[in-house]
Order: sequence, then structure tokens, then C-alpha cells
Amino acid sequence: MELKQKLQMLMKARNLNGQKLARLSRVSDSEISRILQGKSRPGLDNALRLAQAVGVSLDYLADDRVEVEPAATAEDALSTEDLKLLSACKKIGPEEVQRILEIVRILGYDVAMARLLGMASRPVIERLDDQVGEPRPTLSAGGPQAVRTVATA
Repeated sequence: MELKQKLQMLMKARNLNGQKLARLSRVSDSEISRILQGKSRPGLDNALRLAQAVGVSLDYLADDRVEVEPAATAEDALSTEDLKLLSACKKIGPEEVQRILEIVRILGYDVAMARLLGMASRPVIERLDDQVGEPRPTLSAGGPQAVRTVATA
């Protein structure tokens, strides 16, 4: 597939016209028009700008022999660790994932507040099921450890 065809396809997929692409890529309208008509091939700088603007690699955009973007699917772009996490999330389901994220958010908040107040933080892992109906514990600003002084010069 030629550069002009790839660019037209990518522009259509991203809902871009020539002017929008020119703004995004910082390549002139007239140059983009010539490229799309097949009358011109961009230099290295402009080809790189165009590739970045439409979110593909320079290899894919510039090489007529490359038909498919190397990371064509989202899963191809994920690391092994990300794929394991995604698989685990699919197994436990969206409700459980939301519960886990809520626990992580709460723990992150409590740890951040403890650090802000100068208190030592220690990991706390509790099951959300055990706390149904109970309010979330809050950190108190009282006590001698909560007061910090800042020396000024």
C-alpha cells in the first residue's frame, strides 16, 4: 500500500481532514495535499511528523512494502505483565475489579495522609466483606506527631 493510501486511511479512521492533519503534524497544507494526490513524497522530517500525528511508526507510513502496522492490536502493545493483569481481571469480573480498585484507593489515601502528617505508615490489608456497614476509619490530625515545624532562613 502506498503512502498516500495509508495516510488517507489513517486520516479517515481518526476523522482528520488535510487542515487538521497540517495543524497536528506542523506540515503545510499544500505539502499534505501533494502527498495525498501522490505528487510528492515527504522528506524525513515531515514523514516523521505525519507518522506521529496519526499515531503510527515511521516504518509503517514510509515503507510501501509494510501493509500492517507492527502493533496492530492493543494486546500486541501490552507487556507480559499487563497481559497477566488483564487476564486476572477478566477472570474475577468487573465488580470484583472495582472492589479491589476501591481498596487500593482507600489504602493509598490513608498512606498518603499518614506520610503528610509525619506518621509512620504500615501496610494494612483488610477484606472489604468484613467492613460492610462500618464506616471507613479516618486519620486524626491530633497528637504530637501531627505537628510539623518548618525552619525558615
